[in-house]
Amino acid sequence: MCRGRVFAGSNFCLTHRDFFAIIRENAALHVRGGFFVAIWTGGMKKPYLLCINPWIFDFAAYDHWSKPLGLLYVAAYLRQKGAGVGLIDCLDKHHPELLKLQGRSKPKQHRYGHGPFHRETLPNPAPFQFMPRRYARYGWPEHLFVTELKKHPTPDAILVTSGMTYWYPGPQRVIQICREHFPGTPILLGGIYASLTPEHARNVLQPDYLISGPGEIAAANLLGDLLDFPALQQDPPQHIDDFPYPAFDLYRKISYLATMASRGCPFRCTFCATYKIDENFSQRRPERVTEEILRQTRRFGVHDVAFYDDALLMQPEKHIKPMLREIIASKRDLRFHTPNGLHARYIDEELAELMYRSGFKTIRLSLESTAKERRRDIHNKITPGEMTRAVHNLVQAGFRARDLETYIIMGLPGQASDEVIETILYANNLGVRVRLAAFSPIPGTVDYQRAIEQGLFPENADPLLTNNTIIPLFRTREAYYRFQTIRKFAAMLNEGVEKEITLFKPAEFRTALFSALDRVRSWDA
Repeated sequence: MCRGRVFAGSNFCLTHRDFFAIIRENAALHVRGGFFVAIWTGGMKKPYLLCINPWIFDFAAYDHWSKPLGLLYVAAYLRQKGAGVGLIDCLDKHHPELLKLQGRSKPKQHRYGHGPFHRETLPNPAPFQFMPRRYARYGWPEHLFVTELKKHPTPDAILVTSGMTYWYPGPQRVIQICREHFPGTPILLGGIYASLTPEHARNVLQPDYLISGPGEIAAANLLGDLLDFPALQQDPPQHIDDFPYPAFDLYRKISYLATMASRGCPFRCTFCATYKIDENFSQRRPERVTEEILRQTRRFGVHDVAFYDDALLMQPEKHIKPMLREIIASKRDLRFHTPNGLHARYIDEELAELMYRSGFKTIRLSLESTAKERRRDIHNKITPGEMTRAVHNLVQAGFRARDLETYIIMGLPGQASDEVIETILYANNLGVRVRLAAFSPIPGTVDYQRAIEQGLFPENADPLLTNNTIIPLFRTREAYYRFQTIRKFAAMLNEGVEKEITLFKPAEFRTALFSALDRVRSWDA
C-alpha cells in the first residue's frame, strides 16, 4: 500500500502534492455550490495572458485609491478558468526601480495609503496650447515599462484597459510599444474609453479586438475561440458573487484594497455615463462583500479599503447596513473610503452610526447643485433638506463636519456661475468641504448631446477635448482663469472649514459679514 498517496499502481505512486500540482497545470477551477470543481484541460496549451494598466496623460492625476479593478477582475477570472496571467501596472508606486529613481525606500503617501503618482512633464498637445498648465505623463518612466515588458514571456494575448476618454494617449502608447516587442500577439482593449468611444478606439488605437462593457465573460469567450482554449468559455457565472476576488496578488505590494459591493447605477444622471458601461444595476450579497473585505485585508496586511460603487447606499436595510454590522462585529481595525459620491438621502441616524463605528474615514456626498431646476433635470437624487439632514446625522454619530466633503458640479451646458457659487455657499453653511467637479462631456449622455446642439462642443470631437481641466464647453485661457477663480474661492472656504470657520456661523458673525459686504458694494456705486 502506498500511504499518503492519491493514486497507486504497479508502476507509479502519486503523492497529494504531485496530484495537486498536476491539477493546477491541467485543470481550470470553478466554484459550484460552494465547492471547487476542477475541469480537466490536459493536452491543451495553457495560454499566458498579459494584462496592462497604462499611464495617465493629463494636467493632474493623484492616486485616490486608484487601481484598475475591472482589469483585476478579468485577470482573476481568466486565471480561474485555467490561463496563466501576468500584470504590468504603469501606475504601481511600489516598483523598486521607480523608488530607486526617486531616491526613496517607499512611496510618498498619506497614512490612508493614497498619494501622488510619479510625474514627468510633456509638451502640451495641440488642442491644449492655450492652457497655462503643463501636461504630464503619470506613472513609470517609459524605459521602466519596456524593461518590465521584457521580463515577461511572449504572451498569447495582451489585455489593455483604459480609463477616462481623454486619457487615451496612455493605452495608445502602450499598444504601440507592445506591438514593437511582441509583433503578431493579439491585443485586446477594454475599459471606460473603449466602452464609451469604441469607434475612436478602433480607428486611432487600432487594437486587434475591442471589448465594451463588463469584461470578464466577454474576454473569456473571445480568448477561448482565439486561443482554442474552450475551458475559458465553460460554466460562466450566473451572479456577480460567483466571480473570484480581484487579482491583487499580482502586485508586489499594495497599500490599500479596492472593492465593489455593487455594479452599475440605477440612476440616469444627465452628465453621467455609468449606465453606458454597465446598463444593469446589481448588488452583491452583503455577507460575501464582508467576507472579501475581511479575508483580503488580512491576506495583504492592509487596513484601508476604498469602495468603487456608484450606488453604495442603495437599499440600505438589505445591503450596506448588514454589511457594516458584520464588520463591526469582526472587531477589525479597518478604514473605509468612498472616492465616488454617496447618495446622502439614504444616510439616516442608524446608517450614520454604523459608518462611524465601522471606520469610515473618507466620505464624499453627491450634491451637484442646489438649483431646483438643475436638480430636477439631473435626476432629483438629493434635496438641500436631505443633504442637511445627512450631514446632521453624520455629525451626531461622531464625524466632524470638516471631515465630510461634497461634490459640486460646474461648467454644465447653460449653467451660470452664480448657481455654482450658491451651491458652494450652501455647503459652507453646513460646515463641510467642497470638491468642485468640472463637467466633462461624455459621449452618449444627455448633456453631451445638449452641448453639441447648443453649439458649445464640436460633434465627433477628439476625446482629448472632454478633459474637464480645460473646461470643455469653453476651451479658452480666459474661461480657464474665470473658473479658477471659483476654484480658489472654494479652496479658501475649505481652508476656513478646516479651522471650523464658515461665512455663516455663528449668527452674529454672519450678520456682521453680510452687512459689511452690503456697505462695501456701495463703495462702487
